[in-house]
Amino acid sequence: MIDRDRFCLAVPASSPLCNRSPIGLAELSDEWFVLFPYAQGPSLHGRLMSACRQVGFVPRVRQEARQMHTILSLVAAGMGVAFVPEGARSMRVDGATMVPLVGLPDDLTWDLAMVWKPRSRRSVVEFLRTARSPSPCE
Repeated sequence: MIDRDRFCLAVPASSPLCNRSPIGLAELSDEWFVLFPYAQGPSLHGRLMSACRQVGFVPRVRQEARQMHTILSLVAAGMGVAFVPEGARSMRVDGATMVPLVGLPDDLTWDLAMVWKPRSRRSVVEFLRTARSPSPCE
């Protein structure tokens, strides 16, 4: 695994939720959601839905989108809120605000991993070394 990220909540800048920190998962029962499709990540999607059911609601999905930038843009347009990895904070989409989220299981994370063919191991080792080093922009 290359990285592991906790989830936060992307909310429209016009939402009263922007002024709350943190937001409890159970407080989202009346919200519309923008989510990635089940087929894109069945296990993660199922675990997010299960966490919501455990606190008493099933998310009302208004729109699905595959790309993080698209999800954040739909949130900014007022289509709903979205579970996004903390790393998405760096994307800075005007009209979307990231708010800390509590109530998800501790092991419910957004994991970044990779696989490779054994014969090309050297290039993968170089990639991992680069991916794990600090960004020169930070």
